[in-house]
Amino acid sequence: MNKTKKIFCFVSALFLSIVPIVSSQAYDIEEGSVEEIHLLKGELESVYVQDLTRLAVANPDVVDVNDATSDEIVIVGKDIGQTAIFIWDVGGKRTVMVYVHNQDLNIVKKRLEELFKEAGIYEVDITLNEKEGSVVLSGFLPKEKRMAYELIIGKFSSEILDLVKDEQNDDLIQIDLQITELNETLLKGLGVEWFSAGQEDSVSISGGGFGGTNNPIYAETPPETDGSIKDFFKIGQFNRTSTFVAQINAYLTEGKARLLSAPKLVTVSGEEASFLVGGEIPITTTTVNENGAAENVEYKEFGVGMTIIPTIRKNKIDIQLNMEVSDIDPTNSQGGDVAFTTRTAQTRLYLDDGQTIIIAGLIRQTDSEEVRKVPFLADIPVLGALFRTRGTPILNEDKELVVSLTPHRLTNNQKEEVAKAQQIKAEASAKSGEMSMTAKPYYSGISREMTDYIQGVQARISQAIQYPMAARDYGWEGTVKVGMLILDDGTLAYAMVKESSGYEIFDEVAVETAKKMAPFASFPPNTNLQELNVTIPIVYSLNTP
Repeated sequence: MNKTKKIFCFVSALFLSIVPIVSSQAYDIEEGSVEEIHLLKGELESVYVQDLTRLAVANPDVVDVNDATSDEIVIVGKDIGQTAIFIWDVGGKRTVMVYVHNQDLNIVKKRLEELFKEAGIYEVDITLNEKEGSVVLSGFLPKEKRMAYELIIGKFSSEILDLVKDEQNDDLIQIDLQITELNETLLKGLGVEWFSAGQEDSVSISGGGFGGTNNPIYAETPPETDGSIKDFFKIGQFNRTSTFVAQINAYLTEGKARLLSAPKLVTVSGEEASFLVGGEIPITTTTVNENGAAENVEYKEFGVGMTIIPTIRKNKIDIQLNMEVSDIDPTNSQGGDVAFTTRTAQTRLYLDDGQTIIIAGLIRQTDSEEVRKVPFLADIPVLGALFRTRGTPILNEDKELVVSLTPHRLTNNQKEEVAKAQQIKAEASAKSGEMSMTAKPYYSGISREMTDYIQGVQARISQAIQYPMAARDYGWEGTVKVGMLILDDGTLAYAMVKESSGYEIFDEVAVETAKKMAPFASFPPNTNLQELNVTIPIVYSLNTP
């Protein structure tokens, strides 16, 4: 005990005498000759020496000597920081750098890795910087993950060095969609069969089919997803997608299928794109208060809706897909209330650039009924039932939607074309013009020279369209958007309702008028377009002069 006390007195006296010298000489020590020790606050560590003669601690507030003998020094971490210990023994002078941390950085690193994985954050690199006493986070983070990231690192603010930056993303993605309606008989005729993993791909031929030919049966492998798919929602990375789509197009040509929409959506990587093929129905609600009752009209959308968030990840396209099919359900409507049937599905896919998938399984149930009656007499309450008959001459049949989806990553040249098309659209919207019952059209990927051509097509349809007399009598109003594909020789490939007015009579008149006005003039000679997609909104309004 006496020997230990003497050594401590010697060490303390020595430290007081050499501290100023140590501070001035610390910069002359080569880094290769410096030992490093990492401690937690309050932790003890032994440093072995041979015949200790002198000892000094640069900052005893960070690290202090707990015990010292001729062959061992015991140090303790007192506060977070770093300091140097200078030792003289038989080997001469040596320096030990001691770093004191609040907690074990390896544990912090492991915990961060686990939390980031659970949150789906894979863009952040985690490294240890023991000299600085921190866990360094670096990388570029998509902005949609920033909130989750901030919540995680908030628990470790004193142990981390945050160098993560927001991802600067200017990548554009185009989503090509084709939505087709088939009855279940035709869909089964396509012969798509799903099999589980481990079975071999196969193709067989079954009798019958369209056009008098045999139908191939395609054995397909269900794609990888995140497990959130509904039972009725089937998505296929088809082994023979091109042939499958070709057969659907053949049905369209023969009039056995109905093309609902073929939109092309362009969005920035990580941003949402959405569309709706359907219409709106007014729903009246009554609000009663002390001043009386007031009626409010709210328009409810129905039809086929899809929301897509495509994101580029390591040369693949990550797609978050939400799809909904809704329709008016007259069987469950009560009084003046309107009921809807709705089916939704959501999933996540990883696709290559230009890879096509097929989505099917969203079914619409249709019921038909024929009523024959004697005019006037059939409308008499109670007795009118004697003068009318009901029947279902047409077999009720379910309709299934088949959607093909193809993502494309746009090149720099294609980005310029998209920007030019948006500029043309803005300029066209700024122009004024009198067009009967039509609004300005939407332009899709066209050059400036085509503006006059499209306005000519629009004017031709505008002059020919008429307000249906029955709709005028009932006071109906609405807007229908007619999508047309025009070939370079002026041929109208198809005209269809891209967004319904909510009234079938408006939709039919608009589409039929567009078809009757075809063919249109050929494209201007100075354009290289082979086809043109254009959408023209036709507004039916009784208030329009």
